[in-house]
Amino acid sequence: LKLYGIPYWIFVMWLDFVTYLHHHGHHQKLPWYRGKEWSYLRGGLTTVDRDYGWINNIHHDIGTHVIHHLFPQIPHYHLVEATQAAKPVLGDYYREPERSAPLPF
Repeated sequence: LKLYGIPYWIFVMWLDFVTYLHHHGHHQKLPWYRGKEWSYLRGGLTTVDRDYGWINNIHHDIGTHVIHHLFPQIPHYHLVEATQAAKPVLGDYYREPERSAPLPF
């Protein structure tokens, strides 16, 4: 159990934490759509990009979450480039909190 269970538990907790951060705002509450209000585009635009520093490299740039939701067919090695191209187009619909600490929360 210690050999596999504890590392697996740590990994699952980290994955849950990262997923939570991508779908919840930092200082502002994100809209939450249900039923007929929800659409693929609205769902994608209610995610948040976060900078995980050096962890981005080992998690295939998972901090570029908005583009990941809008265009899931883009491979991870093009997500940063696609995010930079999409930011000006998305304008106020793009969400990325200001970085105030070494960690993204």
